[in-house]
Amino acid sequence: MRAKPRSISITSGKGGTGKTTLTANLGVAMGSLGHDVTILDGDLAMANLAIVMGMHRCEVSFLDVLAGKADIGDAIYKNYGIKVVPTGFRFEDVHDVLTKTKRESVEEAATELLRQTEFLLIDAPAGIADATVISIAAAREMLPVCNPTYSSLVDCHKTVRLANVLGAWTRGVVVNRMGKAADISTAEIEHFMGKTLGSMPVLAEIPEDAKVLEAEREGVPVVVYEPSCAASVAINELARVVAGGADLPYAPGKEREVGETVKRLIRALTGRRA
Repeated sequence: MRAKPRSISITSGKGGTGKTTLTANLGVAMGSLGHDVTILDGDLAMANLAIVMGMHRCEVSFLDVLAGKADIGDAIYKNYGIKVVPTGFRFEDVHDVLTKTKRESVEEAATELLRQTEFLLIDAPAGIADATVISIAAAREMLPVCNPTYSSLVDCHKTVRLANVLGAWTRGVVVNRMGKAADISTAEIEHFMGKTLGSMPVLAEIPEDAKVLEAEREGVPVVVYEPSCAASVAINELARVVAGGADLPYAPGKEREVGETVKRLIRALTGRRA
């Protein structure tokens, strides 16, 4: 077991915030810092992490693992210096797979994922539906992403409150696509979050950057496609913040914390207690 395996669910209150793109780039940025990173596509119904990562031929997915058709090692792919566990594109199979998932298969997969990585990033589906609850409940930490608009902020606030209920720690908020079209400032976001949740700082402002769209069209993370652009610089700085463990309210290196993370994954994916 690695010294400090950590699980982080990356969420957004609504779709269109750029969460999946941010997750992919954050993972690659953390990997470039020397960390062992694995990204799990937690959007079981509308998975697209593999597309953002430029991975179009993934014959085995996480759904195959949950269905008992493959081992977790078969669903782990390496790309841009990190490991990626795609979910697949057949949303019709999700309900059938989850209702038949065995606790033992989830426990084995979760334990192996944590055993072979330092950071497990879970790309959660947008909103606060059941699938989002699954992803948040499966992680010890949650990183919410919002856009600089009032509606996105309110929805982000809901996901933080949900994380609090589920026992996932939230260090702060990431504001994506900050630019001239922003409705609210960083100070206003921090004031709103602080007024309702206590201390909830903005960890990073990722600026609106045309290079992000260019990179997406090429199927390449922007931190690789154009490392010096404004978005890449901000994401790399966020990677350093997220990787820092000085403020963690739990001890990820302790065996009981690893066991707790596995239990959370089991409860989240099967609806049953470990």
